[in-house]
Amino acid sequence: MSTPLVSVIMPVHNAAPYVADAIRSVLAQTVSDFELIAFDDASIDGSGEIIARFRDARLRSLRSDVVHNAAGARNRALAEARGEFVAFLDADDLARTDRFAVQLGALRSRPSVGAVGSLIETIDAKGRSGGNGFVRALPAEEIAPTLLFENCLALSSIMARRAALLPFRPELAPAEDYDLWARLAATVGFAIIPDCLTTYRTHPGGVSSRQAEQMRTAVEQIHASQLERLNIEPSPIHARLTAWPLHPKWVELHAVEAWLRRLLEANERAQVYSRDVFRRILCRRWFQTCLDSWMLGWPVWRSFHRSPLAAPSFSQSLLLFRRLAPRIFRR
Repeated sequence: MSTPLVSVIMPVHNAAPYVADAIRSVLAQTVSDFELIAFDDASIDGSGEIIARFRDARLRSLRSDVVHNAAGARNRALAEARGEFVAFLDADDLARTDRFAVQLGALRSRPSVGAVGSLIETIDAKGRSGGNGFVRALPAEEIAPTLLFENCLALSSIMARRAALLPFRPELAPAEDYDLWARLAATVGFAIIPDCLTTYRTHPGGVSSRQAEQMRTAVEQIHASQLERLNIEPSPIHARLTAWPLHPKWVELHAVEAWLRRLLEANERAQVYSRDVFRRILCRRWFQTCLDSWMLGWPVWRSFHRSPLAAPSFSQSLLLFRRLAPRIFRR
């Protein structure tokens, strides 16, 4: 049996409405040198039978009669992977036909990069478009410091060198992918291809929707482990930066500025991230928080510009003024 170039990891748990389309999107790739490892994680909805209908030598079907969760299923599939590269695709998502070709080209041309993702398009349970997803076309050097605040990579868009990967940690489900990227980012280079190569499905049966409390707890642990590298204790305000309240209070805005300045000082000492890149990330966070605090009125303008974190461009100042203007002239 020849060794495939790419191993595609697809955990499957009760994904009968979607798994056939996911498999077809892999089998239709313009790069044909791959194996697709579909791990049926104790499905009871006929997913296994759907997988079995495909007659393609590149498809390897594995099954467990005990539920592992997606992280455990991926680990089992990874243990079977033979390819030099590993691509991930969940059973309810879709890959564009040239995804593997584009990502292999990126990895081969950039030896310092261990994993590449892409932008994503979203669809709902019925396949209706939801527009662009949460991934932004970040420069490679900004990915690691952005992971300190949020998961900026979509698992179903990732292709990585197998030698660069570590096992997922099932205890941090459903944020096990975020945890893995955060751990890898200390030593592995990431890049995001500024093109939509994956279609990401959102639906009520998705893990994130069903396990909101587990997600919150896992994200707190992931934040804490990254802050530990900066020798700084976690603060509740850190998590709020990616879910800023609809009705913020002044004390919260002041707490954000103090926290971001503390992070900046901690990185000056620990030198975990590039000084200039990290400062740019923090300045951007400060601007976005002020922008999202427009309901506090004109004093937001003064707070933003007076902060050492302010590095306002003309476009930022204009955007903030336009957001605040209705409040100013209403008074």
